[in-house]
Amino acid sequence: MVSDITDKEFNMIKDIMYENTGVRLKPSKKPLVMARLRKRLEELGCNRFGDYINVLNENEKREMVFFVDAITTNETYFFRHTKQFNYLYEKVFPELSRNGIRCQGNPVKIWSAACSSGEEPYSIAICAREYFKESFGSKVKIFASDVNTKVLSQAQKGVFSKRSVREVPKPSMDKYFRLSEKNERIQTEFFQIREDIVKSVKFSKHNLLKVFPEDNFDIIFIRNAMIYFDESSKLKVITNILRALAPHGYLFISLSENLNEARDRVLMVAPGVYKRV
Repeated sequence: MVSDITDKEFNMIKDIMYENTGVRLKPSKKPLVMARLRKRLEELGCNRFGDYINVLNENEKREMVFFVDAITTNETYFFRHTKQFNYLYEKVFPELSRNGIRCQGNPVKIWSAACSSGEEPYSIAICAREYFKESFGSKVKIFASDVNTKVLSQAQKGVFSKRSVREVPKPSMDKYFRLSEKNERIQTEFFQIREDIVKSVKFSKHNLLKVFPEDNFDIIFIRNAMIYFDESSKLKVITNILRALAPHGYLFISLSENLNEARDRVLMVAPGVYKRV
């Protein structure tokens, strides 16, 4: 039986999380941390969260994967903030096309920088496939990353619940998804996204506090991620993101976030959409 987490133990776990990911856990997250980690403690035979902290300290590299995966899970769904995807399709892609696809005939580079279980980068891929048609494969390169290895593994399978696809328009649903299975026990259906869409996205594990190995992106999505960082970590994340964004490239953030720290480097062109100046 695992005992409840103490304030001291929570503060230690909070510090470990911050040091490794830059995410600052608020006191209100204490019940969530306890719920997310309890199963792992049971698997390791730890009766107290203090015992688990010792495990983390002794086996940092191996156990940190489990630790981060357990805590960093977020709900997402296809075409979240639909107006932003409309702007991508109606404004950004046409502009890039008018400019001769980055002026050099090179493919458009897009990065979903906190992709979670894949709904965002696959939504981007569907938009790009609809716009660029048969030349999609040669004209677009999509990268997606997350710090959570568990959701990355899920994303690469391309299988999603009915809840995840609830905002997908019916024509796109018919065109890009097929019924994968129906789970009677939990009364839900799962859908497999089309193979060419799955193959169009390159997934990798990445901590936003570090520089991404690719750069010169025309479009970067980083939505619902910066709200988890404190001011100093957020500034570092923004610096890394802008370093990877090409001149005059587009940056998509969530409607609840802002880029006050980068007012001199970006111009807002639509709600949650910025252009590098």
